[in-house]
Amino acid sequence: MRRFRKITVDNVEYKWLFRYDDYDYSKCPYLLIVKKSFSEETWCIYFSITNHFLLNSGLPATFHGKKVVINLNKPSYVSQIIHYCRENKEEISQAGCKRGYKHLDGIKILQKTGYNIPSVFTL
Repeated sequence: MRRFRKITVDNVEYKWLFRYDDYDYSKCPYLLIVKKSFSEETWCIYFSITNHFLLNSGLPATFHGKKVVINLNKPSYVSQIIHYCRENKEEISQAGCKRGYKHLDGIKILQKTGYNIPSVFTL
C-alpha cells in the first residue's frame, strides 16, 4: 500500500496520494488530496485517460505553447491543482460527494489551469 506524501501550499499542509484502482475495469487514475488540519475537506480528482500509466510516466500536453509532460507523481503539478481548487472554492463545493470525498474531473482542472491535452489521450 502506498503512503501519503506531504506538501505545503501557501503555508497550509496537505497530504496527497496518486494512484489507480486496479480492481475495477476502468483503471482510472486519481489524485487524493487531504487538508491536514481539516481532514473532512478531501478531494478525489479522477483523470479519465485512455492509458492509466500515462500519468505516471507523463501525459503529453502543451502549456503556453511549449510541449510538456504532466507527471502527477511530481509535487509541482499537485501544487498547481491545489492552487486551482483553493481559488475555485464555489466550483469545488458544488462537486459531487461520494464517501465523504469531493469528486472532481482532473482533465478539466488541468485544462482550466492552462494545459492543452490532446483528445486522443482522454476518454
